[in-house]
Amino acid sequence: MRRTITTAMATMALGLGFAPVARAEESPALRVYPDSLRPGAVFGTGISGGCDTYSDVTSPGFAAPVSLVAVGGDRNNLWGNGAASSTPGEYMATATCDGTTLRTTFTVQPHPAPAWWLNPVEVEPGGEISAGSDTITGCPGGPTGPVTSPGFAAPLQFTEGGNFGRFSGHTTAGSVPGTYTATLRCASTPVVGTIEFTILGTPPGNGTLPAKHPSPTHQRTSVVPVGAPETGGGSTAGR
Repeated sequence: MRRTITTAMATMALGLGFAPVARAEESPALRVYPDSLRPGAVFGTGISGGCDTYSDVTSPGFAAPVSLVAVGGDRNNLWGNGAASSTPGEYMATATCDGTTLRTTFTVQPHPAPAWWLNPVEVEPGGEISAGSDTITGCPGGPTGPVTSPGFAAPLQFTEGGNFGRFSGHTTAGSVPGTYTATLRCASTPVVGTIEFTILGTPPGNGTLPAKHPSPTHQRTSVVPVGAPETGGGSTAGR
């Protein structure tokens, strides 16, 4: 018992028994989340680690500077939202924290092709064709006009909507069989969306035998030897 008390007193005297665990303070750091963005996509950016004074976050890869706010009044959690540039590339974002410049990198990805559907892709002449997409991920920003194709009797207008930005419409296939391309353009990407479809049947000019031309008439031509008489049996009379 005496040994136990003595050991405890020695530990307290050295200041070891109740010393708090020391933790290294987190250095301020700037982040862009996610760090791989679609053109025009909304992202988050902020500074962790604590700042008494701080600036907006700026970058050529942002559509505009992003202002930060202390979430819940906590200056260890500074955050803001912005939109990415429409120009793909590798970019650097910068901000200041208590006079120190912080930097981080991120990527704006190339414009994706629109994701949309066309149905059916094989149709009878004069049959109905439908198409659609959504304004969030499929056709960002929405369509700039109808779907067009030389194989349509009229442009396909989007007349129906749905949840999550869905839109669709219908048109009639043309009357001439063949393979055609339908084209969709979206507001937030310069890349044009295309889908091929087929109007069933035999295209004009296919399956028709070419017209036969009469064979040339071969005529026999008599060749008269040079110097020979033009009449008679080809021999000269005796003198």
